[in-house]
Amino acid sequence: MKNSILDANYGVSYINAPKFWSQSIKGNGVIVAVLDSGCFIDHEQLKDSIIDTYNFTTDDNGDTDNVTDYSGHGTHTAGIIAARNHKSIIVGVAPGAKLLILKVIGKDGSGSYENLIHAIEFASEWRGKGGEKVDVINLSLGGTNDDPSLREAIDKAMANNIMIVAAAGNSGDGSDLTNEILYPGYYKDVIQVAAVDQNSIPTSFSNTNVNIDFLAPGKNIFSTFNDGHYMALSGTSMAAPHVSGAIALLKEFFRIHNLPATQERIYEYLVAYSKTFDRYSCKTQGHGLIQL
Repeated sequence: MKNSILDANYGVSYINAPKFWSQSIKGNGVIVAVLDSGCFIDHEQLKDSIIDTYNFTTDDNGDTDNVTDYSGHGTHTAGIIAARNHKSIIVGVAPGAKLLILKVIGKDGSGSYENLIHAIEFASEWRGKGGEKVDVINLSLGGTNDDPSLREAIDKAMANNIMIVAAAGNSGDGSDLTNEILYPGYYKDVIQVAAVDQNSIPTSFSNTNVNIDFLAPGKNIFSTFNDGHYMALSGTSMAAPHVSGAIALLKEFFRIHNLPATQERIYEYLVAYSKTFDRYSCKTQGHGLIQL
């Protein structure tokens, strides 16, 4: 792996993903559902990673096969998870994983709880042509309302042994004396991720609250973008897919070592290896910066 690649998207090295790559563990056989603004599915780094798609929005006359990404947000998060390192430009955390692209954010940048709930249910029930099932759902999105139907959809997915990772949100004020809450990340069973920068300092924009689980890189993250381009973006939306990719690696790691890849076992691994910082509270860092 060229150092320039790791420098370009520092997040993968920050969480120690290359340790697993050196063992040929790259998320092979793992399916990550990305519920976002769609995806530029012809991107050279992503086209071989996408296993299926579905559009839940009214964009493009509600064509369910059309997941055009009008903002680039979903394309960016997808690349953080599973960019394939084509031409040695960038690489995702789990370049061997497959992506189920579910579009729930429209071209106007908004989405509905109804579409989000339907997409989570779809991911829970989805089966690939070879009988594949979704292992992880990445939610780099959220809303301020606690909706019982959303909670029910989350519970159903988790009952199917699907781990759910969500962005903490970007409404932070730089203080852990306040609480900023976004659902579904705030649900205790959902892995809620806040962001750090290149110096492992929590970003001032990250939400803080009592249910933060982990920190992950989320400042100036270089990843795939629309029309085959690349771009650096910042936000907890970029932090969450680092954790989803890490879980994909752990799912494969547990499987090849004949260990039960349960939600509890994988979460315990993440907690055990995370790096905590004495100067930050649990409301800021949760269990700390994820490390593999």
